[in-house]
Amino acid sequence: MKTFIISSLLAVAAVASLAHADDTADLILVNGRVYTLDESQPWAEAIAIQGEWLLAVGSNERARAFKGADTREIDLKGAFVSPGFNDSHVHVDGTGRLLTGVNLLDVHEAEAFKDRIQATAARLPAGSWITRGMWGAYEQWGAGSSGDASSGTAASGPFTPDRELIDDVTREHPVLVSRFDRSMHLANSVALELAGIDEHTASPAEGEIVKDANGRVTGILEGSAYDLVRDKIPPISFDERLLQVRAVLKEAREGGVTTIQDLTSAEQLMAYQHLKKRGELTTRIMIRPNVFQGEHIVGLGISRGFGDNWLKIVGYKAWVDGIMGGSSAMFFADYDHDPGNRGRLRPPMLPEAEEGAAFNLKSTGHYTAFPPGQMEKYIQQWLPSGVPPHIHAIGDLGNRIILDLYERVLTQANMVDSDHRWRVIHAQVVHPDDFARFGELNLVAEVNPYHVSDDMRWMEERIGKERSLGAYSFRTLKNSGAVLIFGSDSPGTNAARYFLSPVYGLYAAVSRQTLTGEPAEGWYPEQRLTIEEAMEAYTKGPAWACFEEDIKGTLEAGKLADVAVFDTNLIDAGESEPKKLLDAKVLYTIAGGKVVYER
Repeated sequence: MKTFIISSLLAVAAVASLAHADDTADLILVNGRVYTLDESQPWAEAIAIQGEWLLAVGSNERARAFKGADTREIDLKGAFVSPGFNDSHVHVDGTGRLLTGVNLLDVHEAEAFKDRIQATAARLPAGSWITRGMWGAYEQWGAGSSGDASSGTAASGPFTPDRELIDDVTREHPVLVSRFDRSMHLANSVALELAGIDEHTASPAEGEIVKDANGRVTGILEGSAYDLVRDKIPPISFDERLLQVRAVLKEAREGGVTTIQDLTSAEQLMAYQHLKKRGELTTRIMIRPNVFQGEHIVGLGISRGFGDNWLKIVGYKAWVDGIMGGSSAMFFADYDHDPGNRGRLRPPMLPEAEEGAAFNLKSTGHYTAFPPGQMEKYIQQWLPSGVPPHIHAIGDLGNRIILDLYERVLTQANMVDSDHRWRVIHAQVVHPDDFARFGELNLVAEVNPYHVSDDMRWMEERIGKERSLGAYSFRTLKNSGAVLIFGSDSPGTNAARYFLSPVYGLYAAVSRQTLTGEPAEGWYPEQRLTIEEAMEAYTKGPAWACFEEDIKGTLEAGKLADVAVFDTNLIDAGESEPKKLLDAKVLYTIAGGKVVYER
């Protein structure tokens, strides 16, 4: 075994030596404003690239010293250059479904509803299902609202479509789309027929097949009636999955994103490998299996960093609680708008002895210690692999639970002061007593800045002003010693649309405003970050959090040639007029030394 490893390393070294036998660049970018994030040389004007790697970063003269007869030179004419963006939180499967399917999040009237469904049907092959949609997410609060001007749902009730609205444009496609809160779903006639539902079908227990005054099935399904149609939806084909991943890769290229950290299923990984073999993987995918898979990972001898620079295991994903959009994030006290509700605990956080039981959130609200349970056992299973946990926590109680659990496991393993780089995903609403613990436990806070711009419309209505002081508190987290890294959380939740393009996250982090500029002074403006801090959280920070700081995150000779070029100086815009960030366009995206996008 030892001989094989040594031979392999020598072979790799020999190939590397041949690849760099001379110092001729394949690509040179000159006359740029290059923001390197390298502390020893923050700014430069040119870079030289050889193969997958940065050969030189500095002056035009320095880069041109490596120019050969076949070197391509691009005159940037003053364009802004940065490391390629590293999105720490993407749901590639969900983003792909949204991009290739139907997005109804901002729809709550008949004409737009029909138009979106019709356009999707025209785009998809006959027989393909049209699902999800999530209409009405912005019905109560318009997109761009900070919540102050909320007018509430119309007196007539929420927008409720009828299958007759879409039947004539979906004759070859079964449809089952949902309202954002899943209070109702709409099936077209094709889908109802596949499920055997007609005017004679009785509603199931805990559900309703809605019929009009004449007994006609409207297509609206509530509760368990939804399952009658959902159970008829077949798994997507491999070709459809490839179509979805390609759509995400395209959006990433257009946004200057060169690395994505993904919650990865086996089916998704197969798609990534297929595209990699074909040379179509234009964005690096950092793989995060589910927490349940630890026993198999360790059993196979797989450890942190397994893979290569295009596909690599960097963490594993788990959840503590729900989300703000569904009022299921866990809090010490009731939601202001929903007395008696303090959120819900997501499996496998329930103690093993109480499998299926509900965690009691209706006590005094005083939280002491969460009993050791299944989640703790899963984390301990992963310890031998060195793969760090990346665990979702939204509410103040949800964050307390994971901080307690981390402290317990890290202390038992004598790892508190080690270079473990464990993450709390979202860290969305933190109790004032808990901020310091992020630094004390040496944790990474994987946050989603655009949540501020979109979610503020409902935050104070749901948890009030006092608790909102701890919401999206990026400045406090950073000052407390947490390593901040940014992710888009694309495509969003069933109640919100979050965009893959990093300019939205940068804008939110430095302005704390909605897309329409509300409120003028920013929402809790003391939590703003500088544009330099925001850029670091989208490039250098995520590379470090993945143990890749030696090859990624800054523009330095010897690192991977992952580069984004914009028509707007992001630093100047972020400092003087953040709204300009939203209009910034990518001119070039370079991944592994190849121009994968050119505007």
